[in-house]
Parts: sequence; structure tokens; C-alpha cells
Amino acid sequence: MLNQSNADQSPTPPAGSPVLVSGASFAGLATAYWLNRLGYRVTVVELAPGLRKGGTPVDIEGETITILERMGMFEAVRAKTLPPRAFECKDAQDHTLGGFGVETGPDAAPPARFEIHRDDLLDILFAGIDGSVELRFGRSIKRLEDSHGGVMVTLDDGSQHAFALVFGCDGNRSNTRRLVFGDEKNFTYFMGGYVYLKVVPETGLLPPNVSQVYSVPGLTTMLNGYDDRTDIAFAFRTESEIEYDYRNRAQQRAMIHDRFDGLGWKVPAALNLMGTDEDFYFDRINQIRMPIWSKGRIALVGDAAYCVSPVAGMGGSMAIIGAGRLAEALERHGDDHAAAFQEYHDNLHTFVDDVQKRAATEGMAMIFPASEAEISERDRKLRDGELEL
Repeated sequence: MLNQSNADQSPTPPAGSPVLVSGASFAGLATAYWLNRLGYRVTVVELAPGLRKGGTPVDIEGETITILERMGMFEAVRAKTLPPRAFECKDAQDHTLGGFGVETGPDAAPPARFEIHRDDLLDILFAGIDGSVELRFGRSIKRLEDSHGGVMVTLDDGSQHAFALVFGCDGNRSNTRRLVFGDEKNFTYFMGGYVYLKVVPETGLLPPNVSQVYSVPGLTTMLNGYDDRTDIAFAFRTESEIEYDYRNRAQQRAMIHDRFDGLGWKVPAALNLMGTDEDFYFDRINQIRMPIWSKGRIALVGDAAYCVSPVAGMGGSMAIIGAGRLAEALERHGDDHAAAFQEYHDNLHTFVDDVQKRAATEGMAMIFPASEAEISERDRKLRDGELEL
């Protein structure tokens, strides 16, 4: 049962205090892990009927490795690490225009970055909380009433429950952020494009452990090859946002066909693999930029607060880093949640700002070039060894 205590009681110390986490992806699972470890009574609600599986692999590097080590999960992550991948930019005749290979052998430097399938990382994080926290799938927050003594939460089934703190870890289109901070348009920075992603069984279109990219101005197709699957990505640039029905998957597939039909290289074969099912990701390429990530007793973590966009390649890492930094602040400040939330923001926002700026400039030009000039400069930098993904 969710806690039914009086939301107007005086603030309580962290030990045993009930807290709510909205969302059960990387940010939500990592946040729930740390809150449980700090002694809170944790409930997680997730709108989906289970963990949201599928999607492209996640990069693990830098501070993310350190945090996973502190969580006791890094060895499990390393056991599931994917082999390093080469990267190749291609022309319509499949000639390589630039790229980089993979160093192997006893003299190769140890990798500074690891890649793991998204589902494997989800399973590792979930195993860290399974049985330790209350999980409610198929549920979401309908209303939040923040007061001096706690937060009264109304769920979508009409039930009401009181929590000392609430954490919105529910992604780029966060319901928690909307309920607390208002219209997402106030915080969404559109980066000038849309992306389609689909994971299919191994296709034979490219060797394992290789990524290949084909670009014409404003249009990019990327294939990532693995032993047992292939990632297919289509991205197109636009000057302004497009009105479309996010529930209409056929319309979204048609938007890709309208732009990519007739292109060369392996594009026709990749388009044929789109199929007619709804098992794919399609969305604008955007960032969430907020002046502050908390209000009262409610704080946001990961994409809900500071989505850096798929271009940055750090969505999973930023979620784990954010949860780790938040936990450090809560541990230092005890029951002073306001001070903890402020420290969490102050110590992380500069790093977030830097990642977002690089993604919006260098990242877009590198992954989704908009012009012949950007394509030529990308290929030159890759040939000259000036650039790596």
C-alpha cells in the first residue's frame, strides 16, 4: 500500500519518510535506488505496464562509471559491454568518405567509454531495486498539491496518497514537469529536426560492430550493426516544428517516406525494414532547458529536467549522473530538502549547459548536417582524425 499519512504534519527526517518517483526508466530506477539506500520508503509509479524495453544502446563513460561503481553495478554493466564499433561515412556508391576504425590487440588502450544495450542496463538497474521498493506499473500522477508538510498526490485511478518528497523522472515529455511548472513549450528548445529510430533483427546490410552514415543536405540515414540486430535511424532537418499527431504512427512513417524515398546507398533497404508496426521511436530533436529543476518538495531528474537530446549520446549517462548527484546532496543536507535541491542544481547545471551547447552546435553538424558545406567539413575532420563520435 502507498503511504496514507497526513500531508500537513511537520517535516520528518529522511529515515523512513515516504517518497514518490514518477517514471521507471534510467533516471527513475537510479533515483529509486539511491533514495532506498538513503533510508526513504520509496514508491515508483510508471504509466507503462512494465519496463519500457527497446531502443538503441547507451554510452557509459566518465562520471557514469564512477557512480555505477558506487552502486555496485559496474561489473554487471561491463559483463554486458558491446564490442567497440567502427564508424564510416558513406556516399551513394557505398564508398567510405571518412571515419575511424577500432584498435584491437594487446597494445590497444583500454576503452574510456563502454556501450551497452538499453534493455540490459534497464535490467541491471531494476535488479538493484526489485523487492526493495514498491512498484506500481500502469499508474501515473494526475494532480500534485505541495504544502509545508508534504505533497498530496492524486493518481490517475483517483486515489490520494501523501509523500514527503516527489521526484519527476518521467522523460522528455514529463507529466510531472507539466503539472508543477506548466506548458512544456516554455522549456523546450527545438534543435531543428526530427529523428526516427527502430531496432530490427540482424539485416546483413553491414558488418557487426560498425556504424555507417549516409547524408545529403538535411537528410541522414544511420545504420548501427551488431551481432544480432541492426539499429536504423532516419533524421531530417526543418526550420520550424511540424504539426503532427504523436499517436498516429502511420503518419510518422509517411513523414519519413516522403523525405527519404528515392535516395541512394542502402536507404531503400532500410525503408523496407520500417514495416507497419508501431515499435519505433519518432520525435523532434530537442532539449529541455530550465532555470531551476525543483519547486517546493518536488524535483526533476534526467530528461524531465535537462534532456540533452539524442544527438549528445548521453541521455542514459545524464540520468545516472543526475540521480547520483541528487543523492549526494540529500545525504549532506538530511531533512533540508530545499538546500539539497539547490545544491543538486548548482553543482550540475554548468555540466548540463556545456553538454547541451555542444550537442546543439557540433553534434547536429556532425550527425545531421544541414548543408553540403557541413557534410564536407564533417568528412574532412574524420579523414584528418580531428573528430570522433
